[in-house]
Amino acid sequence: MIPVYSVAQIRAVEAQEKSKRGETSLMKQAAAHLASTAVAMLAEGHSTEPAFVVGLIGPGNNGGDGLYALAELQQQKISTLALQCHEQINAEAAAAYQAADGTILDLSDGDGELANASLVIDAIYGLGYRAGSEVPSVPAGVRVLACDVPSGLDPETGVAQDSVLRAERTVTFGAIKAGLLSVDGPLVTGEITVADLEFDFSSVQPGTQLVDEQAARELLDQHRSWRDAGRHKYQRGVLGLIAGSDLYPGAAQLTAKAAVACGVGLLRTHVPDSIQPLMAVSVPESVPLDDEQIKEALSFSRRQIHGKSAKIKAWAIGPGLDGRTPPTGAIADVFASPQPAVIDASGLDVVPAGPSEQPRVLTPHAKELRMLLGRAGVKITPDELSQDPIRWTRWAALAYNAVVLLKGPTSYIVAPNGDSLMVSHSAPELATAGSGDVLTGILGYMLSDSSLTGTEGLRTVRNRRMMELTACAAYIHGHLGRVTAADGTVNASRLIDNLPKVMKQFGF
Repeated sequence: MIPVYSVAQIRAVEAQEKSKRGETSLMKQAAAHLASTAVAMLAEGHSTEPAFVVGLIGPGNNGGDGLYALAELQQQKISTLALQCHEQINAEAAAAYQAADGTILDLSDGDGELANASLVIDAIYGLGYRAGSEVPSVPAGVRVLACDVPSGLDPETGVAQDSVLRAERTVTFGAIKAGLLSVDGPLVTGEITVADLEFDFSSVQPGTQLVDEQAARELLDQHRSWRDAGRHKYQRGVLGLIAGSDLYPGAAQLTAKAAVACGVGLLRTHVPDSIQPLMAVSVPESVPLDDEQIKEALSFSRRQIHGKSAKIKAWAIGPGLDGRTPPTGAIADVFASPQPAVIDASGLDVVPAGPSEQPRVLTPHAKELRMLLGRAGVKITPDELSQDPIRWTRWAALAYNAVVLLKGPTSYIVAPNGDSLMVSHSAPELATAGSGDVLTGILGYMLSDSSLTGTEGLRTVRNRRMMELTACAAYIHGHLGRVTAADGTVNASRLIDNLPKVMKQFGF
């Protein structure tokens, strides 16, 4: 996993490195990574015209990084131009660039050259950006490489001003800053490359960690064994689904289809009688589950291994439910059980707050998180949530004694003890009806499979493992969105169509 730090932490470590190695040395190291990325981006272009790189140069070390990078490009016979965006720029870096036959112009004198650029290097502010700072405009269609942080993006909060320079790629130095992944960050940074510059973070505790593809694969493999190939269907995960209503009959079917597409060993479905015929046709692999069978399934008898009363290992609750009434009957019984559950959509309206024997994952979007907090006596505004999402997700995790997944362009996964993970998938196409129901099916399957949870018999899934599997499900969901968007528009049914091949890519 990739550690994520606050700006204050980055600055403190950076100051230590400057005192040991010197500012100029660090700028040149950063510039080497920036220039290398610029060359790679130019090689990806299809233009037959000679490459022309324009650097937007601001004050301080960020502008110095950009000038040293332009000097390296000049030495590689790539034509460049530096546009000075501030009264003062790093004098030593400017001299080095001019010594490489580089030209520096005031922005007002050379901004017309931006339209001719093969690539623009944004080296204006970096960590020095302040809200409301002036950001020049770049013609539409011009590729932008951001130096450390896109100009116009707050590196701490992730809030971007309207004039932010949206980057195709961002080379960030030392470590990932929280703002690159928060709020607007994933929408404006493009592909992020971390140039660690051998910074020493050994004395600093990251605020959270980012789960990328490699981390997701490693987490999924933790408890897998070669013996898994010999499991029968009851050992490959038995998932109980409580979902659906006359008003929303499709949600239950989407979650059921997603769980089956993941490869669940057995799916038991508790849906209204009016929906059961639809479920039998759309998900013929599912087996109906009535109230009495739920009571049997919740029994701790070790003899209940096969047949209608097969032990359900995990639950998925909420998609399409009528959430206007308190939990009674089957739902109340499940909430009182020790079997793990993922609770989404209308299930969030009725999940009780406070201590619980049941390990739970709650999967709200921003509006639902505010509703959950309100029910727990914490009133916040949308702006307060957007300014510090991980803080308020921690409040909800504590109030409900559950792992909480706050869904969005960046998803935050927080355990009741405050531990957290992040997943940044940047797949805006996932903002479509039914997408969350698909995620519930993926996560429900994962919680039901003992080869993933690391539990056998009656052992309870630990919150740490619940958090890790939730992050993996969120990452796979994001990857699924990108795969689906690659060859057409996205809807929940198309996500499910692509789910088997995506799961196979992750070892399922």
